[in-house]
Amino acid sequence: MSHPLATIKHMAESSTFQFANTVRTLSAVAREKGYKAPTFRGPPNLGEHSRTLRRNSDGSITISVVFRGRAWLSTLSDIVEGFVIANSHIKEAHQLRDLLWSVIEEREIAKDQGPRQVSQNHPLHSAA
Repeated sequence: MSHPLATIKHMAESSTFQFANTVRTLSAVAREKGYKAPTFRGPPNLGEHSRTLRRNSDGSITISVVFRGRAWLSTLSDIVEGFVIANSHIKEAHQLRDLLWSVIEEREIAKDQGPRQVSQNHPLHSAA
């Protein structure tokens, strides 16, 4: 039987990998469609917040998100809204949200085991 601390460490590594993989996947899709992808990190320095935003001097945006010890769907929502904030110049934010949520659904990122790659035979579809 494995040691309880080893299980906790594995869970932390899994959530870190899941967060990074999700951000990487959504960033690639967003850029491919002409949207900006913010920088993501976690967790925020301000402990009482689940998401924080920093506008950098070069105009880029860094979004910090809590992804350990909270519902994965809440984290996904914060990631999607981070993209919307980074693209605040667009009038139709719902198109970006729809695109990202369709990727989340199609690649089954909403499940706790992390993103799954979609074969080349199944292109992405979006209302965007």
